[in-house]
Amino acid sequence: MTLAPHAQPHSLDAAVIDSSALMCILMGEPAAPLFINALQKTGKLYIGAATRAEVWLAAFNAKGRAGAQHVEALLAALQVQTLDFTSDALPHFVEGAERHHHKVDPKARLNLGDLFVYALAREKSLPLFFQGTDFAHTTIENAMVRLGYGVSDKGVPEFAQGVKA
Repeated sequence: MTLAPHAQPHSLDAAVIDSSALMCILMGEPAAPLFINALQKTGKLYIGAATRAEVWLAAFNAKGRAGAQHVEALLAALQVQTLDFTSDALPHFVEGAERHHHKVDPKARLNLGDLFVYALAREKSLPLFFQGTDFAHTTIENAMVRLGYGVSDKGVPEFAQGVKA
């Protein structure tokens, strides 16, 4: 488990959300309550349009129209702002691809969808809510760790010492 190195804030001003965090919630995985709690402690939440489309499709594939509607309702309840991919994000996308694409970096293994999230988080200089180990091998800051949560060796958020729901 990775623990945050110093005292962490009890909230974040802003962060970006990856599809992995949203799918964790939708699928009712063990870390879902932790993500919900942490997302509610974040002032502004952003998702890229490409990521929103990706999570919509993943939710639709997993649970049909009801799953897609659940994700949309969650995004609305959290007041997540959808941002378009712009030419300002392109240099960050290219940087991520050159450093961390799955054909370049066997540890990070970022795929096309991940690169859109990477670009948004880098462009906005914001931490990222995610699950898994791919982004852990990049310079993107883990929003859950920033809030003081621990992370298992599989990249799944968990309670750390001193973190309360």
